[in-house]
Amino acid sequence: MIQTALFIILCASLGISVILFAAAKYLTKKQENSIGPVSSSFMLPRGKKRKQRINDFYQKSYVYATRLPFISRYVLKIRNRLATIHSYDEFTMRKETMRITFLVLGTLSVSVLILTLITRDLTYFFLILLGALIVNGLLIDAFVNRVEDRLLEQMTDHFADVRHQYHQHGMVDEAIYEAAEISKYEMSLHAKKIYEILTANNPQEKLEAYYEVAPNRFLKVFAGISYLVKEYGDKILQNGSMYLQALNRLKNEIYLEILHRKKLSYRLKSLSIIAIAPMFFVKPIEEWAKNTFPSMSEFYTSRIGFIIKIFIFLTVVVAYILLRKMQDSDAGRYIPRSSKHTLSKALYKNRFVKWVVDRFVPASHSKEYFRLTKLLKETNSSLTLEWFQMRRIFLFAATLIASISIFAYLHVLTVNQVLSSSGNNQTIFGKVSPEDEKSARELTDFDKKVIEQIKGGGDDLVDKIAMEVIKLKGPDADPDEIKIAVDRIASKISVINNEYLKWWEVLISLVSALVAYHAPVWILYFQKRLRDMEMKLEVDQMHTIIAMLCEIERVSVETILEWMERYAVIFKGPLKKCLLNFESGPQAALEELKMDAPFTPFVRTIERLQASLERIPIKQAFDDLETDRNYYQEERKEEYERIVNEKGNWGLMLGFAPLQAVIYFYLVIPFMYVSINGMDKFYEQISKII
Repeated sequence: MIQTALFIILCASLGISVILFAAAKYLTKKQENSIGPVSSSFMLPRGKKRKQRINDFYQKSYVYATRLPFISRYVLKIRNRLATIHSYDEFTMRKETMRITFLVLGTLSVSVLILTLITRDLTYFFLILLGALIVNGLLIDAFVNRVEDRLLEQMTDHFADVRHQYHQHGMVDEAIYEAAEISKYEMSLHAKKIYEILTANNPQEKLEAYYEVAPNRFLKVFAGISYLVKEYGDKILQNGSMYLQALNRLKNEIYLEILHRKKLSYRLKSLSIIAIAPMFFVKPIEEWAKNTFPSMSEFYTSRIGFIIKIFIFLTVVVAYILLRKMQDSDAGRYIPRSSKHTLSKALYKNRFVKWVVDRFVPASHSKEYFRLTKLLKETNSSLTLEWFQMRRIFLFAATLIASISIFAYLHVLTVNQVLSSSGNNQTIFGKVSPEDEKSARELTDFDKKVIEQIKGGGDDLVDKIAMEVIKLKGPDADPDEIKIAVDRIASKISVINNEYLKWWEVLISLVSALVAYHAPVWILYFQKRLRDMEMKLEVDQMHTIIAMLCEIERVSVETILEWMERYAVIFKGPLKKCLLNFESGPQAALEELKMDAPFTPFVRTIERLQASLERIPIKQAFDDLETDRNYYQEERKEEYERIVNEKGNWGLMLGFAPLQAVIYFYLVIPFMYVSINGMDKFYEQISKII
């Protein structure tokens, strides 16, 4: 019944997608017909006309999709991912949003439908749905990351065009405008926006607004450097124009970022698919094993088989989550996102929930409080400690309930297996004859009737069974057959009576709940580990920005801190806090910054800024950046290689962990288990013959 309902829901979802598609096509056709012969006089080329129809279809589909429940949230989620890249062209953003939506939902719907038609097993169906949710995230990330990578590639070409146009005109704004005219689409949008900022009456305000929506830090630096040069003029250095040197350095940074993304993508490519693929092979492996070794069907339907399925499921989920953390190349992965925590905020306002959560929040002066608070800061989590503890409590309660429910289900599963299995109808290889199979089925039905008539146990259990067996078989039945039946049924009843929730099962459930309670902390430590790999790289990138700014005569320590905050990802929070406190005392603010971000290379950079506050000029404080530039570039390349190799090794281990779990725990170990049991039965039969 549940399977049929789920199947109907799936078909209904597909039907809604088809209806939406047909409605959009109908409206497009209707609009074309309503225009009449006047529109046909324009006589667009066939290719452009077809492209226009596709664009119209995407626009109308977007309007209708945003009105549908559930679908609207999904579409808006994809739109938000693309919003910064296409923030100045609503038409293109809607088109890209619907293109990704149709591709992802179409691929998933067809795949889930095909896999569902292959089998109607409920457990396998839920595994398919889990896999579909995971693949959904992978596909969205793949499409969005492709757009981000395309923008980075276009930026390098645009900077080369700006350099050429700057030689021609000698003016920053004109060079950017001329380069925007020949740049590719995504980059031309941002270049034209930067040109509008430079030529506006209030460029400083426009620039600050652009910093909020720029899709990456490189565009922020490009816009800022262009503004400074236009405002204060260019400067001829030993190696040429200061502005052109800044463009070269920025272009080198982009090249390093592109190479890092490509290498990391190559090392971790398809590992997420490899991690979730074993879920789809659980059922085929089970069916193959049952057909080839029929006795293994008893193992797969037993308690151990169900536990192994749960273990494989957890392995896939954990491996996928950790892989996603490593594969994430989005610059905002360390930036807090408070908009996602509206539910946590609403729940914590409830009096009862707040009272319970506050009991689990460590005291404000305890060691545990400072440890968790520091961990949340180091990972740039937007969760408050109260919200974080509330999530841990929820995971504890959910895992405890789920674990106890699983154990209860396992007891029910064992009882059903005892009632429906005779234990004599299967061999290790091949199948029993139809006559023996029919005889075994009749024997099982007979045992089930007897067990249903007898309740509980007691000292007179054997006598009750014997009386019931004689009643069903008749008084003329063979005494030996009666004795065998009584022993067999008594053993089954003994197993059934022993199937109740035991203390050690409750203990295991509590241990599992405690593991779930501590899991968010472990994930934060894992994120911190990944973040520590990239902290040195971000400091080196900041040095590149500082080297550009040092050539500007009017630059101050506060200005450098503002630029560092715009460019930063990992250190963004501490830098923002420092800027807020800077006017009340620069030295104190910088000292607090060193305490908030106690990373040695970053602290050394802050100490140079402290020295330039009173004693020496900024350029003198960072005079070694230019001389050591080549060394730092080679060091950064080596750091990139080390990070890629380390993530690649971890990725291989995590990516193939579910596959190994399926092979060993769902195929090899069951075969060994059944083989050993089969050999025991074989030797027992031989001993009886002898």
